[in-house]
Amino acid sequence: MNARKRNYFFILVLAFTLLLAACSDDGGKEKENGDAKPDGNKDSGGTTEQTLNLSGTADFTSLDIHHASDAPSFDALYQIGAGFMTFDKDGNFIPDLASEEPTTNDDLTVYTFTIRDDAKWSNDEPVTADDFVYSWKRAVNPDTASEYSFIFESASILNAANILNPDSDLHGKVDELGIKALDEKTVEVTLEKPTPYFVSLMTFPPFYPLNEAFVEKAGDQYATNVEQLLFNGPFKLAEWKMGDGWTFEKNETYWNAEDVKLDTVQYKLVQDAATRVNLYKTGQLDLAEVNAQFITQFKDSEELITGELMSDMKFMRLNNQHEALANQNIRSAIYNAFDREKMIDSLLKNGAKPARYVVPSEWAFDENGADFRDKYPQINDKTVEEAQELWKKGLEEIGKTEVSIDIMFGESDTNEKIVTYLQAQLEGNLPGLTINLDKQPYGQHLKLEGEQKYDISYWGWLPDFLDPITYLDIWITDGPFNRTGFSSPEYDGMIEKANTLGNDPAARWAVLQDAEKVLFENASLVPIFQNARSYVQKTYVKDLIPRNYGPTYDYRYAYIENK
Repeated sequence: MNARKRNYFFILVLAFTLLLAACSDDGGKEKENGDAKPDGNKDSGGTTEQTLNLSGTADFTSLDIHHASDAPSFDALYQIGAGFMTFDKDGNFIPDLASEEPTTNDDLTVYTFTIRDDAKWSNDEPVTADDFVYSWKRAVNPDTASEYSFIFESASILNAANILNPDSDLHGKVDELGIKALDEKTVEVTLEKPTPYFVSLMTFPPFYPLNEAFVEKAGDQYATNVEQLLFNGPFKLAEWKMGDGWTFEKNETYWNAEDVKLDTVQYKLVQDAATRVNLYKTGQLDLAEVNAQFITQFKDSEELITGELMSDMKFMRLNNQHEALANQNIRSAIYNAFDREKMIDSLLKNGAKPARYVVPSEWAFDENGADFRDKYPQINDKTVEEAQELWKKGLEEIGKTEVSIDIMFGESDTNEKIVTYLQAQLEGNLPGLTINLDKQPYGQHLKLEGEQKYDISYWGWLPDFLDPITYLDIWITDGPFNRTGFSSPEYDGMIEKANTLGNDPAARWAVLQDAEKVLFENASLVPIFQNARSYVQKTYVKDLIPRNYGPTYDYRYAYIENK
């Protein structure tokens, strides 16, 4: 399946058509008597066992929707939880726990959602308006210390910014948040200003509801194991063995359970590519991600799928607390002292693109269909020779002739190959530089990066919702995922300005494009490549959908055909 272009303008059109409470049928929506359902599978393959076998490379760090911050955790939360909205097969937004699309006021600052009558938790209790109110207030409560509390400010929820601001009179006053239950099944959300991606955000797990009685009874144990979780999505987490894997089972209390065809999704934790391929060949996995070695091996197989450009951006964070990395010229030298194209051609061979940007190519489009990348295809694009001049100047400025820098990375065979390549390139092109490799377990890497206890950290970012700002507002001063020490009043002001331009998409777009340019001219963030999918998948697996936002793979529509 070719990578799909997501039209940014679709979100704006959707938002404005809500003014008319229209029943549009864009991109595969089904709507009858106010009831929109995801597409079901017409043929599940008869009596074939509906079990999908997959692998992951890292365990969950948290299944609490207000403490998850990594891809494996969010991938699980998308399957075991549900919010007002979800995606159809084509990636368009459709109601999930909402019985229909929300209604709005004239200036798109008040949204009203009606919860469907058959929305239930896995303990058979109904999902209510109070569940959403409790969850959102918990998210912005300073006592919760949610890693994603900032997303409520990004969504422009009334008073969210002030509730989170220690210097505000509203700090911690969660009852002032712009959400209220009008009755048991009706939720009213008030925004401070129009937010063009608001509907997209309603698919994102931090905005899901929580059952207050269950969460409060569990206390500190909430979401730490299967017994301390409650589910309202298409699947339940039936088993979770740390370091080994987990099992999802169909959730029969999900409102649309009849259209979920898989009974079980089993995950094994496998970090090594060769092991994954062996498990795939012996029928123990139905899908296996493959690296360059195995792309060549499977090149003539109909089971190989490669070249699907992803929204997965890989980059290095440079810690400005490091003596050398605090220097602008040294950062800019590192930014340009390695060959991205050669790395992709020699190590990846999967259709990835070299990147001197962070908002992906072929992902976000304006109202005229223009790619966000069109204005600045690459940013801070200098030659190796120019990088060497910047390096020499930077060393003179800090009074050094030699510098030692560690690159921290999460353990995996592909990660190690990439940072080893970077080590060779940077040491070879920047005289006097020593690069030390610091391999860490996935969870420890996250922890150390969050505490800013690293020199350079190799990592990546997947989008939380469909809008360029999901890649850009994380770099504001003291942003929880900034983690570099980068601080620019100019950049902060541009992001703040963009957040006031919800009714002027062209102007907002231009501000965000210019903000990205400011970010990369500073070079505290060093983009490397935009990733592409390469995997082998059994031909009997149908409608397993790779996503470019939301879950990495969406198996709500998947089924196993007769083998």
